[in-house]
Amino acid sequence: MDYYHIYNRGAHRALIFNDQQDYWRFLYLLYIGNNHNPFQLADHAEISIFKIYREKMLVEIVAYCLMPNHFHIALRECVPDGMTRFIRKICTGYSMYYNIKYKHSGTIFQGKYKAKSVMDEEYLRILINYIHLNPFGIESPNLTRESRQEFSNEAIEYSKTYEYSSFKDYLGEIRQQSSILRSDLQIWRSDLTYPPP
Repeated sequence: MDYYHIYNRGAHRALIFNDQQDYWRFLYLLYIGNNHNPFQLADHAEISIFKIYREKMLVEIVAYCLMPNHFHIALRECVPDGMTRFIRKICTGYSMYYNIKYKHSGTIFQGKYKAKSVMDEEYLRILINYIHLNPFGIESPNLTRESRQEFSNEAIEYSKTYEYSSFKDYLGEIRQQSSILRSDLQIWRSDLTYPPP
């Protein structure tokens, strides 16, 4: 199946996204970094980044969520070593941007990213649900994993308004950043249920 859950957080749980510009920078990187060719974001007007032709993608992204101090991505490799190359490109690009903007030095991430293999389609559906409902943690950060089930409707409603995940794409909203995701997203849309099982 070759799908993976990729995640990483800020060093010492520090924020990695401080404002809207930071989130958008990472979204641009999710799109433009997903190709074999090197790139310079400075060479492109931000308004058109999601329209840039990508000759050969490294991964297919099926879901993502950017949280204030961490990120989650569900993806499948398109080429051997594609996942490693892709994550290295986006994390290096974002670190360079962050260090310049905030006059920071050194790493901003807590070590190497984590990659958990997705064993089957049922687990992938659960993972996509988990990624999309992650933003409720901003609203209610002290809920235990078990108690989150009790608030699944609230989690769904909160996540529907969250701009920095692919949930709105799954709900059918047309957005420029929809091009980050694999083009046949509807196969996952129709199979997902909210609230999650």
